[in-house]
Amino acid sequence: MNTLSVSIVTPNGEAYSAKEASMVVLGTTSGQLGVMANHVPMVASLKVGPLKVIFPDGREEYLAVSEGFVETHKGEVTIIVQTAELGKDIDVERAKRALQRAEERLAKKEDGLDVRRAELAIAKACARLKVAEQL
Repeated sequence: MNTLSVSIVTPNGEAYSAKEASMVVLGTTSGQLGVMANHVPMVASLKVGPLKVIFPDGREEYLAVSEGFVETHKGEVTIIVQTAELGKDIDVERAKRALQRAEERLAKKEDGLDVRRAELAIAKACARLKVAEQL
């Protein structure tokens, strides 16, 4: 069976590695993308959101990732992001509090509010909660 290796790298080093995945599903700025073995070489920008790694035995692993990039080349998928968290490592209560804080900041519409930052915080918290629910 054709498989591919997956590596997720953050500024702190390799955050995740899988040597024999059958598919990776991720959200790019152009839409949802599924990468399988023998995928054409490419580079794409990633959105904040969930990422799914599917294995030949049907098992799936979910991660919440920040914005970044993905590169595919010769059976390897390299994902470069600021943050990546496995579902089992996500503190659900902390993610809920972060979502609530960001929504409150955005609702207040105060002068000097960094709207992009608040929207990004909402997207990150939602991704973390979505991934945590997959367990």
